[in-house]
Amino acid sequence: MSLDDLCDRPPRALGAREVLDLGGKRVRQISTPHVPHGWEAQVLFEETTGTLLCGDLFTAAGRGPAVTGGDIVGPAVATEGMFHATSLAPATGQVLRSLGDLRPATLALMHGSSFQGDGRQALYDLAASYEALAAAA
Repeated sequence: MSLDDLCDRPPRALGAREVLDLGGKRVRQISTPHVPHGWEAQVLFEETTGTLLCGDLFTAAGRGPAVTGGDIVGPAVATEGMFHATSLAPATGQVLRSLGDLRPATLALMHGSSFQGDGRQALYDLAASYEALAAAA
């Protein structure tokens, strides 16, 4: 099997903040070095629906509904206390607030209930919580 068998054109890396038009949806790549984990971390923002595909930013342990309008910051902070998986670096809060400035209407989580509501406030609250954890360390 060759690459030609899997796709109609060769793969390529997305440029910084590049926007892909997917035919009615526009997805923007946003680099978030070390947030939440490694230097290569990134998220995608779907501009037409205001959905931030935020990976591990709000990891929650346990089961929950598919979508919530409730608290996702508390469960994320509790899970961070269990696993210590987030890079609580000096720039972490700033990166989270810059994502909040996108004013996402939906936060699509990899581990936990996706959130619909004030995504800006949730990201700002997560930034403040992580900054408090870093200061206490």
